[in-house]
Amino acid sequence: MKSKKLLVLLMTAALSPVSPAFAGDIDDLKQEIAKMRADYEQRIQQLEQRLSDAEATTQAVADEVATAPEAPAPVASANSSNTFNPAISMVLNGSFNQYQNHADDYTIDGFNVQGEGGLDSEGFSLGESELTVSSNIDQLFYGQATLAVHDHDDETELEVEEAFIETLGLGNGLTVRAGRYYAPIGYLNERHSHAWNFADAPLIYRGLFGNQLSTDGVKLSYLLPTDYMFEVGTSVGNGDSYPGSGDHSGIGDWLVYAKTGGDIGIESSWQAGISHWRSSPDDRSYNGGHGHSHGDEEESSAVFNGDTDITNLSLVYKWAPNGNFRQENLTLISEFMYLHDDGNIRHGTDEFANYDGKQYGGYLEGIYQFNPQWRSGVRYDWLGSKHHASDDELLADAGLEGGRSHPQRTSAMVEYLPSEFSRIRAQINHDQSYSDDDWQMILQYTVSLGAHGAHQY
Repeated sequence: MKSKKLLVLLMTAALSPVSPAFAGDIDDLKQEIAKMRADYEQRIQQLEQRLSDAEATTQAVADEVATAPEAPAPVASANSSNTFNPAISMVLNGSFNQYQNHADDYTIDGFNVQGEGGLDSEGFSLGESELTVSSNIDQLFYGQATLAVHDHDDETELEVEEAFIETLGLGNGLTVRAGRYYAPIGYLNERHSHAWNFADAPLIYRGLFGNQLSTDGVKLSYLLPTDYMFEVGTSVGNGDSYPGSGDHSGIGDWLVYAKTGGDIGIESSWQAGISHWRSSPDDRSYNGGHGHSHGDEEESSAVFNGDTDITNLSLVYKWAPNGNFRQENLTLISEFMYLHDDGNIRHGTDEFANYDGKQYGGYLEGIYQFNPQWRSGVRYDWLGSKHHASDDELLADAGLEGGRSHPQRTSAMVEYLPSEFSRIRAQINHDQSYSDDDWQMILQYTVSLGAHGAHQY
């Protein structure tokens, strides 16, 4: 009986309503949840409205762009500083020269030295300083001009060394250059004098070109798609530079060349080249020959008419430990040239001789950089010539006598390189180009200002 009464009491308590205190807390919680739900629903509606507005605005802009007329291409302002912003660089080059013999007496046996092929003025000299301006003209062309200031015959001269345009992105390895440029004959000829390893040109360059051969014309080069670097090309020009100087109609000279090269491991590389140049000068003057005097007047120098051919072979080898050329490196360069003249020599109106002449020679130089700031090098030049004329007296008139000897020269140099923009060089030559041996000393500084492009291999 008691157990039944206890069960009834427990069931009554379980089914009875919750106390008023707990009931109030639950009501507050329900109200807070309802408030949060309303707040979130309001935010979601606001976000949906902003997204809808953004989509409508984007569609309106897209419709406006689609229906708008095409805008004209922008026209660059003539006063805009970015319209034409070329790279400008200057190379300052000065020297002090001391010779055992007099500079004006310098000759090379068997060669008629032309233009700047002689020795620089003794004492302090401006040397050759250059101002170069270069820039991409547009998506099709690149342009470059180099002006040179130098001393010649005790006078300061300003000349245009190079001024050309060159194509960009023709594709298939083709490049076209037009204007004035150094002819692509040999290894050294295309390089400006400040990039040479010695202060003066090799004897064969002096004897054949008066230092360097330039031309006004058009050059076409083609880089073949091979594993090794292989380039072929041709050049046609006006032929105004010695030994092609003279009267011409149309094309005055032409040239073909080929060069190839590659790497040997990671430390060595090489390049070999062959080129052939030809001209048919009319009345090419042999300035410097011995003219005959008649009374108080001296006749003009002898002149050559005929065909001139020059063949060049070049070989370059470079080595740097672990391929780090900046720290230590060795460079070996050798070139050989052979000139053949076939025609006649005339002096005045009375003297005439059939002429067959050969001039040849080369050089070998080695340069060793034993740390980033010091380089040293040696060079050996040698020349030879054979001249045959039906009247030997005209060989003297043309300054070609003395061809029985073999001119040669030995040079040594050391350089201090404070940075990649400056160089101080000391050089000694033992020159046996003619009958009197000559000891020559050259002290030279070269500095570069402004943006200066990398040199060729």
